[in-house]
Amino acid sequence: MIIDLHTHTTWGSGDSIISPDQLVEVARRVGLDGVCITEHGNRRFEGVEELARKHDFLVLSGMEASTELGDILVFGLDSYPRVLHRARDLREFVVEAGGVMVAAHPFRYDLSQKPWLRPPRTLTIEQACARPIFQLVDAMEVVNSWASEEDVEFAMEVSRRLFLPGSAGSDAHIPQDIGLCATVFENEIRSEEDLVRELKLGKFTALDRRQKEQKSPTHWF
Repeated sequence: MIIDLHTHTTWGSGDSIISPDQLVEVARRVGLDGVCITEHGNRRFEGVEELARKHDFLVLSGMEASTELGDILVFGLDSYPRVLHRARDLREFVVEAGGVMVAAHPFRYDLSQKPWLRPPRTLTIEQACARPIFQLVDAMEVVNSWASEEDVEFAMEVSRRLFLPGSAGSDAHIPQDIGLCATVFENEIRSEEDLVRELKLGKFTALDRRQKEQKSPTHWF
């Protein structure tokens, strides 16, 4: 199954121009088997079941949490306390709730130059592997539609060295990005419980569906 695990809509992300209905319509049109809405903040998209029924399409929901170690995709719970800003505290809460965590775009600020960001820092593979965030998550996002080829190759090498499963998501904030990057699951996903189980088992691979010319990001969100 091919699922875009990282998308944003107008419901909970002020920097997105995608409505929930449009997200699903485009996801179906570009050949996805499902889509996951991961709004910024501490609560998941509330209308996920209704949206799925309306379109007869697999719609799941998670959250993109901001921590001192970077952004983390959280799946398997409805919300978490706003006071949880430290990644370790968030991890404790998510584990107790039976959820799962994925490091989102972990090297966005470190490698290739993006026009909307400061100049990148110098980072070695060894330094990257030693980052504390990778001791706290169940997987890492190795492919993201905002990422350059350099970003992807670097993230995949870190994933291999740490034996940390690598996922993919478009991080779509505009319709044309939906499904450009997605995660391919070995087993069928029909519910959020299925998603959490398969993410914990690591039975998935990252898929980059972008054309070569699309791998030089120009996003400004």
